[in-house]
Amino acid sequence: MAKLVGAGLVQVTPEAQRRRYRLDLTALRPPLAAPESELTRPLDESAKILRDFFDGERLTQIPAVRKKRVVVLRHLLERFEPERDYPEREVNDLLRPAHEDVATLRRELVDYGYLVRVRGIYRVAARLPERGPTVGQEAGSDEPHWFAELLAGATERALSKVAAPPPDTAFE
Repeated sequence: MAKLVGAGLVQVTPEAQRRRYRLDLTALRPPLAAPESELTRPLDESAKILRDFFDGERLTQIPAVRKKRVVVLRHLLERFEPERDYPEREVNDLLRPAHEDVATLRRELVDYGYLVRVRGIYRVAARLPERGPTVGQEAGSDEPHWFAELLAGATERALSKVAAPPPDTAFE
């Protein structure tokens, strides 16, 4: 009995001259599945949201729920190259294949700080703005990691586009 008590399977309650033993049923239940890591959970949720709101590359509707809207905005931001300037017309041209309401999408990208607008020229933000508690909750705890990956991926794509000189080119 001492081993069962030591293992936490049996609870002991002393009563006057005796001891009352009670089986702890919660200790006998199978363990819950391992908790998801904080990084995989947002990826799974994001994939589901994108499946729910996109038909191919077409956005079926702009989500009303802000947290879902952020996931959609992040996906749309991948159409832009960091460190490149875009006139408003080009921004609209990149967003229009996804949804006809380009003004709302453009405004939301700016409001969340993903795009920066200066005198009608747009550019992917170099860094995320400080987030208050509400917007921080909407954007999710993985936002800094996601944004760093977005910028790093854009850099890799840009470097892969740089053509190497032909092998027979002579340099002086």
